Order: sequence, then C-alpha cells, then structure tokens
Amino acid sequence: MFFRPAIVTFALLLSACSSEDIETANFGSDIYKNDYNLINATDYEVAFHIANTELDGDERDVENSKYHVKTLISDSDPVRITHEHNTNREISFFVQSVNKLGMLKKRKLKVSNDRDYHFIAMQDNSDAMDLKVLRREKNDHDNKFTVRVLAASDLTLKINDAVVELNEGNVSNWYQVEQCDSDIRLAEGDLPISLCNASLDRSYLLVVNESGLKKIALEY
Repeated sequence: MFFRPAIVTFALLLSACSSEDIETANFGSDIYKNDYNLINATDYEVAFHIANTELDGDERDVENSKYHVKTLISDSDPVRITHEHNTNREISFFVQSVNKLGMLKKRKLKVSNDRDYHFIAMQDNSDAMDLKVLRREKNDHDNKFTVRVLAASDLTLKINDAVVELNEGNVSNWYQVEQCDSDIRLAEGDLPISLCNASLDRSYLLVVNESGLKKIALEY
C-alpha cells in the first residue's frame, strides 16, 4: 500500500520517455560507443549528422537538426566525437554544405562496436558532395611517413615513382615515403602532394582529388 505511489510515479516516468531516451538509458556509453574523427575535406562549411536506426531497424530522419553533431568550416582541423549506438549498430550518416544549396550526401552503414572511425565529407572538382566512413588504422614505420590515400575523385598518383590508380571513394594500400615534398605526386601535371606539415614515424590518411591534397589526417 505504501509503495503504490512510487510504482505509479515510476510508470509515469517511463511513459513520458521517448524511444530514444529509453534507448540511451538501455545502451550506455560504457557498452555501445565509437569515436568518430570528423573531417571536412571540402571547400565549404559542412554540417555533420549521425542517427541510430530504430531498435526495429527503421531509419530515423538523419537530416533533422536534432541529429546534428558538429559543423566544421573548410580548412578546419578534424574534430573527434563519441557516439553511442544501439545493438543494431546500423547508423545513418549525413553531411550537408551550410553555404551552398544542394551539396549533401547520406549513407547508412553497419559499424563495429568499440572501434574508432573517420567520418569524412569530401568533394570532387564538380562540387559533388560525398561522404566516407573508414575505420581508423595505423602502420607506423621509423623515419618514414606512412600514408594511405582516399580518392575524392578518380585519380592517378605517382608514389615512390610507382603509378597508383584509384577510383572515386576507394582507399589505397599503405605506403612509406621519406621525402615530404616529392615522393607523392599527381600524375597529371606532376603536382606534388606535400607532407611537410606532417611528422615522421606517424601514419596519415590523405584525402585527394584531381586538384590535389584536400586534407591530411593523423590516424592515431
């Protein structure tokens, strides 16, 4: 008899919670979470959104402002965030230019638990927006720059004098280079991809399109 009000109050609190409130409570950050390195490799200010699917697998409207996690200006440094997900591990990712109409992209992906990812907004020379979600990795070598390349457009590179062809959206193998200003070049125009602001002994992701290097991001 004396406990009935407490039970009623608890029931009312549960009924007042949205499905997302319950989801967050049920799947805490110590169990289901990932870190994402947000990278704006475009010439525009970009808004990044992340939304979990519903527990039954239905997609949420990731373009809704309540799923906005960060806005990054062009040339900004990558920003690391932590996102909690549910047992489905299916997440909708969305990027949109803040200052140019029509530049947007959405993808739904299944992620692994307790992993670190890059979440990248990128563009080709025609200003088409794309996004890529890549697991963060590293392959450090002493006294060398270790790099892999994400192609924001179809391109041909020369790395250590070897020709490397990449289709848009593809990621290269790892390469170790020693000279920061000459070992990686765009084949067309022989344009160098400079690593001179990077550090030896570390691993990097390079986002490159046909006009050159758009972003360099430390892996770890």
